[in-house]
Amino acid sequence: MKLLTAKQLSLVLGIPEGTLRYWRNVGLGPVWHKLEGSIRYDVRDVEVYVESSRRIPSVRAYMEERNGSL
Repeated sequence: MKLLTAKQLSLVLGIPEGTLRYWRNVGLGPVWHKLEGSIRYDVRDVEVYVESSRRIPSVRAYMEERNGSL
């Protein structure tokens, strides 16, 4: 299991650490763990979160993706 700090994850996702803090407070974002007072994110949980946040930008893109012709 590979764990990331909030700082590391903010760099990976390109968002401020404050956004991660806000997400934790309101129940958004990837699953997190508190280990000995430190917040950590499992890379696998982050991957699941990113994949579940995926959006298709248009009907055409959806059809192309669905039909396998990108």
